[in-house]
Amino acid sequence: MMLLRTLLYTAVSAAPCAVSAACYHGFRSAFSFDAAHHPAWMGALRNDTLLTSLSIPGTHDTMTYAIGSDVLRCQNWNLSMQLAAGLRYFDVRARLRDDQLHIYHGDGDTGFGYQDVLLELFGFLAQNPSEAVVMRLKQEGKPLGQHNTLTFEEAFNYYRHNSSITAKQAARHMHDWDPAAPLPALGHLRSKVLVLQDFAADRDGPANKYGVAWDGKQMVLEDRWIVPDVHHLRDKWNAIREALERAAGDVQDNKALYLSHISASVGVLPIEAAAGPKNGSVVGMNDETGRWLENGDQTGRTGIVIFDFPGKRAIEAVLARNAAYNA
Repeated sequence: MMLLRTLLYTAVSAAPCAVSAACYHGFRSAFSFDAAHHPAWMGALRNDTLLTSLSIPGTHDTMTYAIGSDVLRCQNWNLSMQLAAGLRYFDVRARLRDDQLHIYHGDGDTGFGYQDVLLELFGFLAQNPSEAVVMRLKQEGKPLGQHNTLTFEEAFNYYRHNSSITAKQAARHMHDWDPAAPLPALGHLRSKVLVLQDFAADRDGPANKYGVAWDGKQMVLEDRWIVPDVHHLRDKWNAIREALERAAGDVQDNKALYLSHISASVGVLPIEAAAGPKNGSVVGMNDETGRWLENGDQTGRTGIVIFDFPGKRAIEAVLARNAAYNA
């Protein structure tokens, strides 16, 4: 049912732009909307390649593709399509509701649960064991509902250890995180999900109890997400470029993951920030980023590059930076 619903939504919402591969809801962008196909790109890379050395494309608010609001929708492809396209970072935001984790963007219910996300990821990794996934799990607000007996952390562990639907696969596909160990190489992450922990553990637990602590000492983060209007997108682009230059130029000492958000909102719609406004008066962040990467003025890793509505050229511009690590 979930697959049918998302396929129908995608087909209907894309209809006005059916004549263009890089068009969606009337917005046009050479680096947005159309799907790449790189389901096993990590298979070409050496096992000893450090995660921190990779260039990884990903999505912000990954599960919002079927949500009705233009303010809240940040993607146009379902999770299965995103995985097949080569995206390997996913931003998953959950709220505890009646002892289950449901996926939200702010107060907007996406209609999906954390269980749906896990099953999709585990199924993909079982079919593509060369691949690894980095998943931010964020606690998106206070609990909802009248029947909560679990904390967010306890619900997270239920899906991992106790659920008859997800626990067996979780044992196989969730990375066995050690807070005291160095950040892992790709060989240790193949067929696994590495968590970026953006939720509180128990009062005695470290911020990185289950994975890399969000915005912690093992992360260099760019997330200038508040943009007053489209005319301030230039400021956002400057922040993105500086973050990408830092990722490429810093010493690769395996001390931190570099994450750059290409996404923005508040004074602009997510789709306007990604593709630029419909009148073409401002260049969108996907196009600015893609052109910069393709021009190759600076080589080296990008780190994790987090898009709204990414297209084939944007994804492939990031993936091209991994050529140095081919086996």
